[in-house]
Amino acid sequence: MAVGDHSDQTVFHEPGLHQLIIELTGWSMARSPSFFDRWSVSYDRERLQQSTYAPIHDEVLRRLAETKPGRILDLGCGTGQLTKRMIDTFPAAGVVGTDLSSGMLTKAADRLSADRTGGAVLVRSDAQRLPFAAGSFDVITCTESFHWYTDQAATMETLRELLVPGGRLLVASVATITGIGEDVLRFVSQLGGTPIRALTGDHMRAVVEKAGLTVLDQRRIRRPGFLPPPIFTEAVRED
Repeated sequence: MAVGDHSDQTVFHEPGLHQLIIELTGWSMARSPSFFDRWSVSYDRERLQQSTYAPIHDEVLRRLAETKPGRILDLGCGTGQLTKRMIDTFPAAGVVGTDLSSGMLTKAADRLSADRTGGAVLVRSDAQRLPFAAGSFDVITCTESFHWYTDQAATMETLRELLVPGGRLLVASVATITGIGEDVLRFVSQLGGTPIRALTGDHMRAVVEKAGLTVLDQRRIRRPGFLPPPIFTEAVRED
């Protein structure tokens, strides 16, 4: 993993942890708690994880089962649930988890420290301003966070640049059935202060392809009960 030209970044060494938490100047750890910081307190509830996130994480690991990635970026890593599983699955890989929420990253750091997991780096950064050099990663995963990003097209272009040629992108995101559904969900969620930019499968495919990536597969991931299935998109950078 190569960090780009960010001479103003601050590196935090937490006692007893086996990884670094890197925070870019301008995003204060002491700022008022965000929606995601507050959510981090209950995010790891077992029922929530098993019903909502585990099926998606299982699919990511299934897709990567035959690969040997050297460098992995877990974008929007939250409390590090998938980050930890990828470290366990690919012990020789360098795994980087990024999230904008300090609350989520603190939980992730606690998880990796408690399990004595080495080789992980946690970076606090906006997904739309990632501090890594071009071609830094063999694999980028983004599970259940893409629908929160303000400029999804620009983010996707950045992810393409961060992949090596032949690198793979795996994105799972809240998705609507129709374009009208996109607009309605965004409007209603905006009233609560945190807009959800859920895309239809076709819209997501268009965003991925416009960024210069080739879609290998796209499908919905079924989850227990009546939870709406997210769209899972697997793509590759071919050049």
